[in-house]
Amino acid sequence: MKLLDAFLISYSDSSFTNPHQVVKPDEPEECTGNFTHMGAKYWGFETARHKATSLTDNNEYSFNDDAYHWIHIGLENRAEVSRISISTKWFTGNQVPEVAIELVDDQGRTEVVARTPLAPDKEHTFDIEPTIASECLVRCYHEGGIARVNLLGENQTSEAGQINLLEQATISHVSNEHYGKPHDAVTGTRDVDYMLGWESARTGFGECALFHLDKAQTVSEIIVDTYLHRLNPPLSCHIFGINLPDENKLEEIWRQRPNWKIEFSDGLQVIPVDFTAYMQGKYYREEPTDDPSMFTITLDNQYPDIWKPLVSFGRLRADTWHRFRDIEHREPVTHILYSHYPNGGIHGLKVYGVGTDS
Repeated sequence: MKLLDAFLISYSDSSFTNPHQVVKPDEPEECTGNFTHMGAKYWGFETARHKATSLTDNNEYSFNDDAYHWIHIGLENRAEVSRISISTKWFTGNQVPEVAIELVDDQGRTEVVARTPLAPDKEHTFDIEPTIASECLVRCYHEGGIARVNLLGENQTSEAGQINLLEQATISHVSNEHYGKPHDAVTGTRDVDYMLGWESARTGFGECALFHLDKAQTVSEIIVDTYLHRLNPPLSCHIFGINLPDENKLEEIWRQRPNWKIEFSDGLQVIPVDFTAYMQGKYYREEPTDDPSMFTITLDNQYPDIWKPLVSFGRLRADTWHRFRDIEHREPVTHILYSHYPNGGIHGLKVYGVGTDS
């Protein structure tokens, strides 16, 4: 039985700590006497308070005993898991009181630890029926801290040979690279404990970059990682591909790329030629509509026969490993247009293809 390499996919909240420490194999550090602007420092995962209790409009308190926070863990390799350990070390009065644990694989979900109490400042070991999994979900009732979650078992498959197609690509038509460049996201890995990658200024409205692949590829999976971008991730990503062997035609086709469209409450629709300039200049206030201050925004692809959607709309969360496997277009492409809205930062961007050691 081996300690399985793991990473944090996402989590409900960890307002007081850096939650990525919770999946490290390291012994949880003693932080007694250390303080940050959030108060006493702890190692691991610790949520805000009052998950189960909330105020009603009648100045009463509503209590939900089934309320929980959660930790979503990914395994670097698909594995047969037979033991899970949870440490509440150094959490002496603020530990998560109870947990339930599910293991997740392509075949479904299996609850391997039913809701059970955790003691303060203690190592907990759960020997389970060996279960094939690629992910683990820890439900934390209701709130509090966990120093470490380790999964043990035997690896079944390895994804170490995956090749990020963007690493060999050239990049053009970048909208904004104020705090970092798209290439920084292509090479972004989780070996640092601070924000890194491609981050635009706050003044952007729909950032984009065009990647020129070294040869036509069929995309099978896309990763958008907002690691440690807790307050500045984009809200969504939008990814398209074209198959264009002749680079001389690129500028003409670039003018036909998907553009942002706004629609006012009375039905008036506008597709600005330069959407960022339109928004920055507040030109929407000059439109002939009853209320020019409020409208909806969508991405309009008028040439779907040219710009093939790979991920036409992907919701993004803060500090999350987003894995898009339901690729909409399954034919080879030579260029990939990555866009996110409205602005912000991504730590990692990976594209995997069929027939590329994936």
